[in-house]
Amino acid sequence: MTAVPAPQSDSVPELSVVIPTRGDSHCLELTLRALGRQTLPAHRFEVIVVRDGTDDVDYSGVAIAAKDLNLRLIELPEQGGRSVARNTGVQHATADVVVFLDADSYAEPQLLERHASHHAVPDSAPVLIGRRDELNLEDVEAVVAGAGTVPTARHVVGGGDIRFWKSSPEPGEWLQIGWMFAYTHNVSVHRSLVLAVGGFDQRFGRRWGVEDLELFYRIDQHLGTDRINFAYDDQAAVYHLPHYRNEGANVADLTENMALILSTHPHVDWEFVGWWNGFVVVERILEYRRVLADCVARSACRVGPVHERLAPSLPGTKVLWVGTGSADVALGEGALTFDYGAPRTDTNRHLLGTTPPAAPGELDAVVSVDFWRYLPWSELCQFVSSGCVSAGTVYLVSTMEELSARINPSDSTIDYLVRALSTRFDTVVESIEGLPFVLRLGFRDAESGPR
Repeated sequence: MTAVPAPQSDSVPELSVVIPTRGDSHCLELTLRALGRQTLPAHRFEVIVVRDGTDDVDYSGVAIAAKDLNLRLIELPEQGGRSVARNTGVQHATADVVVFLDADSYAEPQLLERHASHHAVPDSAPVLIGRRDELNLEDVEAVVAGAGTVPTARHVVGGGDIRFWKSSPEPGEWLQIGWMFAYTHNVSVHRSLVLAVGGFDQRFGRRWGVEDLELFYRIDQHLGTDRINFAYDDQAAVYHLPHYRNEGANVADLTENMALILSTHPHVDWEFVGWWNGFVVVERILEYRRVLADCVARSACRVGPVHERLAPSLPGTKVLWVGTGSADVALGEGALTFDYGAPRTDTNRHLLGTTPPAAPGELDAVVSVDFWRYLPWSELCQFVSSGCVSAGTVYLVSTMEELSARINPSDSTIDYLVRALSTRFDTVVESIEGLPFVLRLGFRDAESGPR
């Protein structure tokens, strides 16, 4: 694969556009042509295309498509995956700001000028997220003809930005979780930040999905979540060209990638990513961040007093304790904790427990001290089910302490809770001195299982 680069300028470019490609030269050619028609002069940006391993796809048209661009084409000898390809592009970039596009990101003419203008403003958000509208096959004719704007319907089925399916979002609280929307089909960031956090995680390998969100999560953590590190520009727009997707394989890849992420970032921030609409996830993350902060601020959900009274009746010491103050008591060999007031470690995670925290049958029990009262019903059901998978037995303990939780148990609430869960679980309300309410749960039989 060869190309003739555009005449070079003596000045350093303002933007480095990094594009990975594999088997999609039909999209890449159109994307490069669109970059050749930008309102930002060609000498102000460079384009770095990284071919992720060789294949039988014809790339001979790429050089012609990029004839007006300052283009570098890099061929990797073997397929390494999107993370490897993008990291390679970043390593070769010379500009202070990197714009990540996909090979199928057909750009409107003002795209790069808007990215450059944003980062030229002092103290602007370090990351700019752009819009991406979906195209259908009937829209391709306009793209092939070189249309700057494609007349596709926005915010409807089959068109629009699928991340913002109702309307274009206004700046607001959602940008605190901006990494949730920072897909590499159209996002820009300072190159130094990508390098500072170690680039894309190459452990994702060739699998599809969320490796870009994980990078920008680390960038957000690196910068500090006490500020808003993301901005969104609805006018910095690209169109997603139609290409073949194996959705079944994508779902399988995403499942594996989420398991990797939850082992790397054992935090509630990630428990709902990938499966629901982005704004639903953001609402949950923001709510649970408030919940965890409230629990810690109140010194609520204390494990110590409950451990003293309940531990003698537990089947072993390999117990997951959900609450706070776990450092104040010796929990026994093999214990795990979800202690939101203590730093995250291999044995202490900041999860809710809606996905199993251990392999099936690995634990002796799961005990939630008051924290279960903060959970909405759907998450409470997931917590109980996943706990029963990991341990066989789950204990919901209430000290009856008044919390800003959803549930401050009354006799009628407790009665309904027990009856509702008894449709799937063996439910036993235990009488333990000093503990007002202890509900022991286990799957009724093998067939009832986690459904």
